[in-house]
Amino acid sequence: MNRIQQGWAVPRSGRIRLVLTAGLLVAATVAGTSAAMTDFARLNIIGDSLIESPEFDIGVVRDNGTVEQADTAAGFDWAVAGAAALVPGKSVATTIPVFNNTSNLKADTSFKIVLRNGDGTVAAGVPNILPFLRFTATDEGGKAIFSDVPWDQAKGALGVLEPRWGAVLNQGDRYTRAADGSEKKLNLTITYLDAPGVENYNGGQAAIGLHFDATSVAP
Repeated sequence: MNRIQQGWAVPRSGRIRLVLTAGLLVAATVAGTSAAMTDFARLNIIGDSLIESPEFDIGVVRDNGTVEQADTAAGFDWAVAGAAALVPGKSVATTIPVFNNTSNLKADTSFKIVLRNGDGTVAAGVPNILPFLRFTATDEGGKAIFSDVPWDQAKGALGVLEPRWGAVLNQGDRYTRAADGSEKKLNLTITYLDAPGVENYNGGQAAIGLHFDATSVAP
C-alpha cells in the first residue's frame, strides 16, 4: 500500500474482492480520521463457481509468502480453496494475514463486509444470493469476532497491530516477521444457506466487499 508521511491525514480506500462459484466478491479498505495517517489494501479473492519521519503502511501476505500492497484499482486476485464447490449448505473459508509495515507506529484495524455495485448484484440477469450468505470471523487465536451473521452485521475489530520495529517491506518482497504483535490473521468463513427458496437462485452470485479501516496510533 502507498505509505503516507507523518503529518498528513489522507483517507484512502481499497478492495479485497472474493469471487466464488457461488459468486462472492470480498473486498478491503483502510481509512482514518483527520488526526491520524491511514492506509489501505485491495485484494481480489477469487475461486472458480523511517527515515526522518515514520510512514504509515499496512500490507497483506500472499500465499507464496510475499508482500502484497494491493493498492491499485484493479486489486489483487486471492484464490480461495473449495470455492468451486460452494453450494447451498456448504461454506468456504480463507485466512488473510495483515501486517503493520510501519517501523514505529501502531495500526488500529477494523473491518466490515460491504456491498459492491450498490446492492451486491454481479450483473443484470444473475440472481443475487446475498440473502442466503452468512459470515463468521475469528482472530488467529480462534476467538469469535462475529458468527453466522448477515452482511450488514458482519463487522468488528481486528485489533491493534504493534509497530514493526524493523525495516519496512516493499511490494513483492519476501515477507519477514518482525516485532511480536505486528501481524494478525483474520479468518473469514462464508456460508451459503440451504434455506427455503434457495432453489430459485440456481446459478446465482453476489458481489460483496471486506472493508478494512486502519488508523495510526502512537506506541
